[in-house]
Amino acid sequence: MSVIISILVFLLSLSVVIILHELGHFVMARRAGILCHEFSLGMGPVLYSKKKGETTYSIRAIPIGGYVMMAGEEIEDDLVTVGKTVRLRFDADENVSKIILDTENPDYENDLKVTIDKVDLKGKNDTNLYINDYTVNRDAFYVMKKREMQIAPYDRGFNGKNVWQRFGTIFGGPFMNFLLAFLVFIVVNLMVGFPDFSTATLGSVGETYDSSNYLEPGDQITRINDTPISDWEDISSVLNESIQTTPLTIEYIHDNSVRKTADIIPVIYFYNLGFHSDETTINDVILGDVTTDSKAYKAGFETGDHIVSVNGTDVASWDALIDIVKQNTDAQPMTFVVERAGNNYPIEITPYKNTFLETQDIESIDSLIGIGPEMNFSFIKSIRGGAVSVKSSATMIFTTIGLLFDSEDAGEGIGVDDLAGPVGIYEITSRALSAGLVSLLGWIGLLSVNLGVINLLPIPALDGGRLVFLGYEAITSKKPNKRIENTLHYVMYLALMGLFVFITFNDILRLFNIK
Repeated sequence: MSVIISILVFLLSLSVVIILHELGHFVMARRAGILCHEFSLGMGPVLYSKKKGETTYSIRAIPIGGYVMMAGEEIEDDLVTVGKTVRLRFDADENVSKIILDTENPDYENDLKVTIDKVDLKGKNDTNLYINDYTVNRDAFYVMKKREMQIAPYDRGFNGKNVWQRFGTIFGGPFMNFLLAFLVFIVVNLMVGFPDFSTATLGSVGETYDSSNYLEPGDQITRINDTPISDWEDISSVLNESIQTTPLTIEYIHDNSVRKTADIIPVIYFYNLGFHSDETTINDVILGDVTTDSKAYKAGFETGDHIVSVNGTDVASWDALIDIVKQNTDAQPMTFVVERAGNNYPIEITPYKNTFLETQDIESIDSLIGIGPEMNFSFIKSIRGGAVSVKSSATMIFTTIGLLFDSEDAGEGIGVDDLAGPVGIYEITSRALSAGLVSLLGWIGLLSVNLGVINLLPIPALDGGRLVFLGYEAITSKKPNKRIENTLHYVMYLALMGLFVFITFNDILRLFNIK
């Protein structure tokens, strides 16, 4: 049942992000007077469709992606040309109301059959539309084998609109993604609140940390080791002075009156390697939980591994391991030997460089005791925090994309095969769901920003690529060669589909622990 729920939440989350993206295009296109033939959620065969007004709304079989089919696609130019044979149906005013392309359809065998000698179905400058000597209504329909499609005069097509109308139509999709993320992050801020650093009162204590054996929310810390504490800045200062590899002596007030003392074991996190110390001991170099999506797990580390040596140097303490890892400033591959079930196993791993971790605002090595401050709630701060979260998410995405193409950071382990496709997004969504509603909402916000940013990249076939051509037109007052533009969009679309298949294949390999 949990798998089914995860799949449903994944499909719902992805659908919301995609629907709003396409809705942005759709709304702006309609505002510009562009004829929209179809608004589709998903790709592939149609499962359900309903026509309302000029637009057909459809749900397709593959629940990944979606699109708005706007008038102005090149396919319309080739439907009716000189030399083709069509049938014509007329209305009461003797104007053409339907152009039947499927001339052998028995339903239209009584309609006039003609070979086209002259045709204009664009009608620039509001001139009449015609086929041969017959006037064509501006809202006439093409009749094909399986569907009907309204014709698109020049003034109803995308290319018939001015630069700003086309810009708004293209940018409307990414804008809706940023708007969705902004609203989601506001909700997250309202649910989580903002830390109160003016006191040393605890708002949360991590269940997996040693501190949970002693501390509770509401306790007030008064001293750490020999340092008196008055607010959260004092706590941070003590904890950040150096990585704690020995138990911390913490004095605190419980229930506003009882003074207590506890020796608390910190957890040492090696974010550049993807593992951390066991939460219950600091004397032995034993790994805590190694998650399946971590760099350490992919290299071969497992929960409970006892680190024996690194690069041939014996490791007897966490301090010794910290010194060795810190000396590897250029992120060279490291060979660990771990003891597991009485046997020794060599494991090679290449740590993340600090430049990559800095993009995530993460220290390469840190120690935590799992405590957090009390949280306050503010609607104004939530709005401001929503904007900041959108900005920081977009910045993180751009920086990560930059690392993909930075040869100097080749040792980061950041490559195309680390990107997540549909299967990878499902895995992340499932983990976010298991962590709770706040985590899921945060992930949806980040996913929406991802879609907005990726679509704005100046790559043909993406919204950003189309904006580049619009920018060229705005600067030069000349429309780019349509054949060249369409060819670039098509070629890059094929390349992106190939990348999509490659990423999905890697997702599946990771899912079954083959890679």
